[in-house]
Order: sequence, then C-alpha cells, then structure tokens
Amino acid sequence: MTSQVVAVPQVGQPAELEPEHHAILEVCAAPVSVAELASRTKLPLGVLRILLSDLLDGGYVMVHESQWQRRRPDVHTLRTVLDRIRAL
Repeated sequence: MTSQVVAVPQVGQPAELEPEHHAILEVCAAPVSVAELASRTKLPLGVLRILLSDLLDGGYVMVHESQWQRRRPDVHTLRTVLDRIRAL
C-alpha cells in the first residue's frame, strides 16, 4: 500500500479501458500511493489492485516500491519473533 503509482504519459485516452481505469489514470498523473489512490477513487483496495494490475500489464502505469518494502523482514524472521513472543 505504500508503493507509489504514476501514469505513463500517453497521447490521448485509450478507448479500450473502462471508466474506472480512466479515473485511476487521472489521479496517477503525479505519483501517488496505492492507499491514497484507493481513497481518492473511492474504490475498494482489492478492486483497485486488480485494476492497477490491468493498467500495469498494459503499460499505462509504473509502480515504484518504497524503501521499506524492499527492506522489510522475511517471513522466517517474523515467525521467529512471533514464536519467541509466545514463549514469554
């Protein structure tokens, strides 16, 4: 949800896209987080992720991961921490 999404500049609006796709592209004219995008478009997060996937596959948007997402702990580390907390 902290990833930044930005629309790839296009000449005109692609006709094959749904109105929801167009709404997302309008908001993504400048980089915006996925959470902010969901808020501005009033789309449920699950629906937004599917629509963003469509736009990403079509080359209409670019997604940039945040530094936090690249450095977050792996599943093994998180499970170890959880197990040790439970052991307390």
